[in-house]
Formats: sequence, structure tokens, C-alpha cells
Amino acid sequence: MKRFALLLATTAFVTPAIAADVVYEEPPAPAAVYEAPTPSWTGFYVGGQAGVAFNRDSGAFSSSNSSFVGGNDGEESGFIGGGHVGYDYQINNFIIGAVADLNYIDASASTSYTLPNNLGGTTTFGADQDIDYVGTVRAKAGVAMDRFAVYATGGLAYAGIDNKFNGSSTYINSAGQGFNVSARGDEDDIGYAVGAGFDVLATQNISFGLEYLYTDLGESKMDVTYTPAITGAGTTFTTGSNTDLDFHSVMAKASYRFN
Repeated sequence: MKRFALLLATTAFVTPAIAADVVYEEPPAPAAVYEAPTPSWTGFYVGGQAGVAFNRDSGAFSSSNSSFVGGNDGEESGFIGGGHVGYDYQINNFIIGAVADLNYIDASASTSYTLPNNLGGTTTFGADQDIDYVGTVRAKAGVAMDRFAVYATGGLAYAGIDNKFNGSSTYINSAGQGFNVSARGDEDDIGYAVGAGFDVLATQNISFGLEYLYTDLGESKMDVTYTPAITGAGTTFTTGSNTDLDFHSVMAKASYRFN
């Protein structure tokens, strides 16, 4: 009986000590969940673009000749490229903004005609039209789909145009009458541009895209006047040419965005 009581006392004394030595491990903390930032199109951006300009009718420009014969000799297509700066503002899935660009363009056209001369042959006269540069200031409106955006655009277009006369300053016709030749060029350098495009965000600060524009700068006119060198020896007459300064362009572009 004494032994049994002693055993119970010993058990009661040892059990709490054993329990005190038991170590319970804390459950591991849940892993942190990383959420990628939502792409945003809001902010200023700058970049460059390059592509091709063309006119599906007759090269870079199309000519409607009045007195000119020989038609238009325009290039099939030409290089266009430059830089741009703009700002986009995103409202939910919609984007509104503005962009301005300035481009060098390799586009030209020429027209020519011939008149019979006193030697039994012909004398050739003509005009060349070149656009040295073209720029636009446009509004944009589109839809954003995460990292992809499509938009329509339109606004003002302007250009530097060089209109040159090709030919002699004098002319003698088949009757031997002499004429002084003078040329006057009149070109429009302001018009409009409309088009559409898309952009893709490669990173939050880098985007790539493709843009189509139709640009209409009006007409380039050349009037050539033949005035008798001797008063009364012949009649003054004039020839003229109109060249439509409109073209299509497709350009790839890259932008850095300050988002």
C-alpha cells in the first residue's frame, strides 16, 4: 500500500515536468502573394517612327494636268520617318490623348510638256514637286485592353514643299517668234491627316505600335507664262499643272512612356 502511494506521488511529480518539455511548432506563415501592377496608359511619351509613304493612284503624288502633257512621273513609294511626342489619359478602358510628330519624307512628282520649236523639233518644259518634311498635330481616342490599345486619330497636317520649274527662260516657236518664259508656283502647305493604329506595352515604360495615316495637303500649282519678246510679235499664252499633295503612310513606332 505504501509502495502504491509512493508510485502515484512520483507519477504526479514527473508528469508535469515531461509535459513542460514538449515543443509545439508554429504553423508556417502563408506565402506572400505578388500582384503585378495593372498596366496604365496615362502619361507623357516620346519616341520615333519609320515606314513608307505612297499614293495608290500614281506614286507619291497624283497630277491632274490641264495644259501639261506627258502626265505624272511619281515614285511608287518613299521613305517617311521622324519623331513624336504625346500624352494619353486612361479612363477605365477608354483612352483619350494628343500627339504631335515631325517626319522627313522622300516623295516627289514631276510633270512635263513639249512645244514645237523653230528647229523642227520640240522644247520641253516641266515642273517638279517635292515634300521636304511633313508634320501633324492630332487628337486620339481609343480603347485599352490590358497591355493592348487601339485608337483612331485625326488633326492638322503641315509640310515644307519645294515646287520647281524645269525649262529655258526663253522659247522660239515654229514661226520664229520669241517668248520670255516665267513660272509661278503656288502650293498649299497645310491640310489634314486621319488614320488609326494600335500600341502594345512591352513594359510599363516601353511601347511598340503600328500606325496608318492618310494625309492631304491640298494642291501644288505651277503656271508658266509665255510673253512675246517683241510687242505684237505673237500672243501671250499660259500653261499650267495641278498636283494633288495627298498620300498614305504606314509607320512602325516605338515610345518611352513616363508613366
